Amino acid sequence: MSTIEEQKILIELETMPFIVGPTENEQQRKQQVFDELGTKKEAIENAQCDTKSVLSTLISRKNGISATSGLINFICGMIGPGCFSLAVSFKQAGLWGGLALVFIVGFLSLYSMHKIVSCSQFLAKSNGDQSLDYGEMAEAAMLNSYRWARKHAKLAKIVVNACLLAFQLGVITVFMVFAVEHVIEIWEFIADAPPPFSKSVMILLYFVPQMLLNFIGHMKLITILCLCGNVIILAAIVLITKELMVHKWYPTWELNTVTGIEGISLAAGALIYSFEGQAMVLPLENSLKHPKDMTGLTGVLSTAMNLVTVLYAFLGFFGYVTFGPAVQGSLTLNLPNSILTVSIKGLLVLKIFFGSAIQLFVIVQMLLPTLRSKISDERKIVHRFLPYALRLGLMLISLCLALVVPNLMQIIPLVGITSGLLISLILPSFLDCMVFLPVYKKQGDMFHYYQKMIINVFLFVLGWLFLGSGLYSSIDDIINNDV
Repeated sequence: MSTIEEQKILIELETMPFIVGPTENEQQRKQQVFDELGTKKEAIENAQCDTKSVLSTLISRKNGISATSGLINFICGMIGPGCFSLAVSFKQAGLWGGLALVFIVGFLSLYSMHKIVSCSQFLAKSNGDQSLDYGEMAEAAMLNSYRWARKHAKLAKIVVNACLLAFQLGVITVFMVFAVEHVIEIWEFIADAPPPFSKSVMILLYFVPQMLLNFIGHMKLITILCLCGNVIILAAIVLITKELMVHKWYPTWELNTVTGIEGISLAAGALIYSFEGQAMVLPLENSLKHPKDMTGLTGVLSTAMNLVTVLYAFLGFFGYVTFGPAVQGSLTLNLPNSILTVSIKGLLVLKIFFGSAIQLFVIVQMLLPTLRSKISDERKIVHRFLPYALRLGLMLISLCLALVVPNLMQIIPLVGITSGLLISLILPSFLDCMVFLPVYKKQGDMFHYYQKMIINVFLFVLGWLFLGSGLYSSIDDIINNDV
């Protein structure tokens, strides 16, 4: 997974307010009620509130971006440093087990993204061209659902935003560990000796300049600089592909074919982390000139995810075949040190350095308005230093996690199998039921009612089973230090 916030912020800086946290017109935004959906628009009345008619009532935005631009943004947002860790998933799940798991997780991620977009479009377009982020969509889903669910609307928004917050902090932690491991490689190449400090001390040393950068409140310049880092990612992928093609391969029969449930759970966590793009889906859909371009077999979502899945399968499969049991937490760490490869590693560290600042900026935008509302306006000094205190507190949380789990092969599955799984599989299944089951029941369409309920309940239960087994495996791996 890349720094998806880079893509979101670039769009938002040009076309709309930030997607996470309270929006400027939140107080004026209308509350939709399911019973009133049939009277909102003439097109919906004529179609007797059919779900397809609501989803087809899409507005063409004057200032929206094209489908091609959206596709490029989404692919750039998905492909990042996380793609270099995929070979470890094949090591954990086995060669053929990992290959199958890539396509399974890719399909489930795409399916869940379609759910999020469908729910958002159904809820938003019924009351005009409203733009909903993930948390607001969850709140609207509950408000437009069963009567018992409406009183839990605020809680649903809090849960979704909490999961996004936890995932963002996890991403910052991964970035911190990723950067330090590459700094160690650069140090060893230049000094021809290991660094004189332990990895924990190196993390603390890296934390100081990262924290100073994160105190910056205006992120447009950093965002633009970090978007240039996509060229760095592309160069690294080209370099790794060349190495994978010329390197001697392990015979496939010498590598694990399929491992046990523990290895598959860890691999699933890492893959979910790499495929995590749910937080970017709604901002991108809200920015498209024609939102209908987001869905469909040839839409932005399907096209981008198919390309990304094939790339991930290639890097993971041939990365494991090339380096075998010696594969590290990132394929870039397996590259032989030379002036070219060390230069790429240094540029990747710079990209991560700026990307962490963007990740934190989005979290601050989510939390700061709520914290300020709880403090009296007369306490001006507190208001002035609150953003800095919040940034420091959040970074200290990520620092503590990085010190506890200072290894990419352990921290990535842990982040993916917890908050990543909640965002990408469990919550979309639940919200999809809350939005569409009342609609199908009111229409008397019991076939689609039971079909959707069975599929979503299956995915919901599957998600919790993976979360439980994956969390147990991750904790066991960390405690036993089985790297």
